[in-house]
Amino acid sequence: MTTRALCLALVALCGCTRFYDVPDAGDDAGAVDASAIDAGSADDAGVDASDADPDARCDEEGELCCLGATCGGGLLCVDGTCTSAGCGAIGGPCCELDQCDPGGVCEDGTCVDAPCGAEGAACCESDPACSEGLSCIGERCAPCGAADQDCCPGMVCDEGIDCLQNLFGAWVCVAPIPCGALGAECCEEGDACGPGLGCVASDFGAPICLPGPACGSDGRVCCEGSPACGLGMDCTTSDDGVDRCRRCGEHGLACCAGGDPPCGPGLTCSEGLCGLAP
Repeated sequence: MTTRALCLALVALCGCTRFYDVPDAGDDAGAVDASAIDAGSADDAGVDASDADPDARCDEEGELCCLGATCGGGLLCVDGTCTSAGCGAIGGPCCELDQCDPGGVCEDGTCVDAPCGAEGAACCESDPACSEGLSCIGERCAPCGAADQDCCPGMVCDEGIDCLQNLFGAWVCVAPIPCGALGAECCEEGDACGPGLGCVASDFGAPICLPGPACGSDGRVCCEGSPACGLGMDCTTSDDGVDRCRRCGEHGLACCAGGDPPCGPGLTCSEGLCGLAP
């Protein structure tokens, strides 16, 4: 009886040992078949296929921008949204403070065409064609008449402003340059020119203000002190009745009054002009 019990115990022990057997490292039965997993399926691997291209999910109008404020498909990231137009453009997102380009208004965050008659919008077919303060210029409503604005219908500008054609062929209102400014006529009262400018006589019209000293140079008024003019110049009365400095002593120019000699080297004074000796 004791021998039979011992044999049963040994059989049980052998069965338990086989259950816990660890396969040998070289045993194919214990190896995992890599082909059991579809390596080409990004979804099975838990990775979105679009992660290969970070902009693949941000390439449609109106989609949220990807990380780094980027968009695919040539779209722009504006205020966190992918769009083909910058803010303010018709069909694009509104800019800050709900602003849109002329001719557009902001509705629900998007710029849409403004109703007729508004600034930048189409002129209305009814009367008035545009809102108050605007005129129909080239089928669009726009302000006009002031400096740097379009001329109003009939080539009209505000008082004191001229309607002139610019280099691009458009007719715009241009305010006259005030006297004393660079390139403008010299003022008749007070300072003739602004700081850093001098009143220079012109052979083509009234004296104008140009950069340089206020007096003593060619074409500028004679200085009150001495010398009245720079070297090689005389103080003479100009055609505008103002004493101005004029070059003298050179070939074809007036002889220098009181100059010794009155003309430059190799020149002689004949009938008030310096020229070659006969």
